[in-house]
Amino acid sequence: SSASFVALALVVSSSAFTPPLFSPLKQSNTIGKIPLSPSFHSKPYPPLRLQSHSSNDDLRVREIDGSKIYIGDCSNTAFSGLVFRPDVSDGSESRCRVDWDEKCEKALNDHINIEFTASYAYHSLFAYFDRDSVGLNGFAEYFRKMAEEEKGHAEAFIRYQNKRGGKVVFKSVAVPEMQFTKLDGTSDVLYAMELALQLEKFVYEKLKQMHQTASDSHDPQFCDEIEKYLAEQVESMKTMAGYVAQIKRIGTGHGVWDLDRKIGGST
Repeated sequence: SSASFVALALVVSSSAFTPPLFSPLKQSNTIGKIPLSPSFHSKPYPPLRLQSHSSNDDLRVREIDGSKIYIGDCSNTAFSGLVFRPDVSDGSESRCRVDWDEKCEKALNDHINIEFTASYAYHSLFAYFDRDSVGLNGFAEYFRKMAEEEKGHAEAFIRYQNKRGGKVVFKSVAVPEMQFTKLDGTSDVLYAMELALQLEKFVYEKLKQMHQTASDSHDPQFCDEIEKYLAEQVESMKTMAGYVAQIKRIGTGHGVWDLDRKIGGST
């Protein structure tokens, strides 16, 4: 970066110095037929001062205030807020954290837990339909892929937390209670799909709440990231709602077997 380049070019052993000015042209302000820009003329400006960033002079650590740098015709205020400080941290804190609100950091950690919980629930459905006494391998595969999708979302949010300079904090995952033992063996498909639909709606609501937190924190980039998953949830809810309607139409027996073959190949 330009600030780093300036820092390397400076002699930090001095507490203050004044860079040399451009010498004015005595005979003409043109070279050949090309007029010179006024930027090439001498122009007084305040000296660039290197301020001590540490009480330990042996560290020779200094900071550079960009607002005190003169570049051409640019005003000093053009670089206001640009302050270069050498990295003196021990490396335990993130260097890429910029405007990452603690409320957003916590909300994202909470949602990572929600995504893992959803994945756990789908794994439970997969395990049930994969049993030899149930024999609906199509539904088993469908819910297995849904479990992998939710786990993938959790991992993506973990990477995003790290990208923003936050710290991932894991929590206990809720154990899903699947009451298949109380069913008559023919309505388990409807029960499972209705449960999955409610799960997708729950995740959707939690995403909206996290989006509101991002909006309240004036973090447009976090809002953009969340909106990608909101779109996926809308598609999932529409698909599952359609499966619930189909299961209610076909009833039990051969219709469930036929839908199992189709849903297994559609994922």
